[in-house]
Amino acid sequence: MNVIPPALFMADEAMGMNAVWFGARGARAFLLAGAFFLAGTFSPVGVGGLRAEEADPGAEEGEFDVEYICRTLDETPPGEPLLCTASIGPGAPDVEVALFWQREDYSLLIDRIEIAREGEAEPFQSIDPVASRALPDMETNGFEMLDMNFDGYLDMRIIEFLPAGPNIPYLHWLWSPESGRFVSAGFLNELGYTEFDEEERTVFAPWRSSAAEMGEDTYVYEAGKLKQTGRTMRRYTDDGACTQTSYEAVAGQLIKSASGACPEE
Repeated sequence: MNVIPPALFMADEAMGMNAVWFGARGARAFLLAGAFFLAGTFSPVGVGGLRAEEADPGAEEGEFDVEYICRTLDETPPGEPLLCTASIGPGAPDVEVALFWQREDYSLLIDRIEIAREGEAEPFQSIDPVASRALPDMETNGFEMLDMNFDGYLDMRIIEFLPAGPNIPYLHWLWSPESGRFVSAGFLNELGYTEFDEEERTVFAPWRSSAAEMGEDTYVYEAGKLKQTGRTMRRYTDDGACTQTSYEAVAGQLIKSASGACPEE
């Protein structure tokens, strides 16, 4: 598999969190102001990871609504973990996820994750060490639960650290119905931040190599592994002109398929 270096966020020079997503698909570009700003305990906000999916009040009988919800740092007493509750998927237990944290210099360190069945005191899984470092105003260090392999179950990811450059690495775990545990997904860690289109069953990995070059790689799952299907890249000249080039993955190689002026957004 041809793994391409990931990229996602471009923070300002002080690593303040006016973070812009530079993916090539303009329709999906968005601005995160204040880095995952969320208000209130268990606030049902979709950005930053407090709630993965809202329950569908119109769902047909027998359908299963996967969802999760987290408590914010402001509502967590010192010494107590950040708590999330989740309905993972059909046949899986409802769980409580505890993110054990501490402040370290100017960052928030989440060093352990414990998962327990809802209503049980003892965890059935502990992920230690985690070593997730991010700014304190990035709620839960970007922790979120979403279906990352399109099997109908919620998986987990969290920011690993904030680098000097624009490419933010993430740590990922996939829910395994067979083992009843979350399993580390190193192949997703290699991509950093990703977006998932459940309808198209496609994984998008936006990246940025410089101020003038950025793009996005696309992947699909084959036999449980990611296979790259293409890339879209944008280059800007000093006068602001933009060229977009598309590539298709053929036999592990990226072959140019189209090139022209960037579409207006």
